Amino acid sequence: MIADPAAQLLLLQLADIDTRARQAEVKRRTLPVLEQLAKLNAGRVGLSEANTRLQTEIADAEIILRRIDADLDPAKARIERNQKRLDDGLFSDPRSIKSTQDEIEHLKGRISDLEDQQLEIMQGIEDGTARLETDTARVAAVTAKMRQLIAQRDASLAEIDAELSGLKTKRETIAGKIPEDLLTLNDHIAEKQTTGAALLRAGKCTGCALTIDSVTLAEITHAAPNEVIRCDACDRILVRTGESGL
Repeated sequence: MIADPAAQLLLLQLADIDTRARQAEVKRRTLPVLEQLAKLNAGRVGLSEANTRLQTEIADAEIILRRIDADLDPAKARIERNQKRLDDGLFSDPRSIKSTQDEIEHLKGRISDLEDQQLEIMQGIEDGTARLETDTARVAAVTAKMRQLIAQRDASLAEIDAELSGLKTKRETIAGKIPEDLLTLNDHIAEKQTTGAALLRAGKCTGCALTIDSVTLAEITHAAPNEVIRCDACDRILVRTGESGL
């Protein structure tokens, strides 16, 4: 391929722009704040899920507590009724008296068991509610921190996007000055090698950093200035300048 040496020089500017754009894209994907946000969000999700489970446990405990209350009231009422009947002397038969007294003792044991369960569940609800309040506050604190980091992330992304937009505009301007066939070749190589052209400096390709062998270097030395030279190692277009060592 033949191309004006001035146009070939412009390829180095494209290579510089492409390199800077690639670096900006990498920076965009690897902003430290992105990792911080991911970790915070994972923690927040874990806390929220734990809070949901805790709320369910508290709700279930309250249902059980209401059932216990529903069992306690009639048991206590029956004790009072039986005790009053005994106190009023309504039983004359010793067997009836003994049966009523046994029932009262059984109900007292039942009530004692229910009240023990009641106290245990009430304590569990109290402890769970305290944990829920603490964890809810932690979720709020994490959310507030995430809002700050999101603002920081958005500002950084906007800055990078502005840089990328500027590089794109600059590239389009420079590309418009390069012959279409040379630009197409450059961009095709860039798809595989990140940049399509590299400076030949002191007998070395600055794209792949390999030194050109003496035979090839001699051929390049004798090539016409407008001939498009390619690196045998990386296939990039080698742009010759006064630094090339020819």
